[in-house]
Amino acid sequence: MKEKNILIAGSILSADLLNLERDVKEALDVGVDVIHFDVMDYHFVPNMTFGPAFLKAMRKKFPDAVFDVHLMVTPVTENIVDDYAKAGASWISFHPEACVHTERMLTHIQEMGIKAGLALNPSTPPQMLRYLWDKLDFVLVMTVNPGFGGQSTIPATLTKVADIKAMAKAENKDILIEVDGGVKSTNIKEIASYGADVFVVGSAFFGTPDKSAALSSLHSALA
Repeated sequence: MKEKNILIAGSILSADLLNLERDVKEALDVGVDVIHFDVMDYHFVPNMTFGPAFLKAMRKKFPDAVFDVHLMVTPVTENIVDDYAKAGASWISFHPEACVHTERMLTHIQEMGIKAGLALNPSTPPQMLRYLWDKLDFVLVMTVNPGFGGQSTIPATLTKVADIKAMAKAENKDILIEVDGGVKSTNIKEIASYGADVFVVGSAFFGTPDKSAALSSLHSALA
């Protein structure tokens, strides 16, 4: 399932909200692999962002982009998932705490031809994954508490990345492990050493004036 060893996902939560089309175009032009949409509802997290109509408009502008939709909403329902699927999501992840039937929802996402993932908060244990490997295309490990950009990585969450990597290897499952929270050029290599494949980068990319230089710095740090 892996398309390449390392993927950089630009989180538009840290982009210029008045110029999102411009910033997404620039991100894709300089070589960002994935555009990450943090969807928040003021309930699961204390913030609100990016409804399906916005995603649909972005899909129309960027038909070939990989759009990674991280649902930080409660409850997660099939109607919500369907709305984002129809709007153009390529990947959809959600939090198990916000969904009654996790396996059923993962199956529903996959049946629509979309990559399905579970998002794990810093205090969410990964043991549930052992019952869901066949329904997972990726796991999103939150390395900060969700809801806001610009936070620092919580060191203890990196052990969880390594645990998930070991669990997947033991089951011979080659899934993507995505990390979100505090990723920057000064720590991305350390995070990668724990087994992460996809790196969500917000302020360390969109918060810089030179996007090409920012992406080069991330890749150089990984070399």
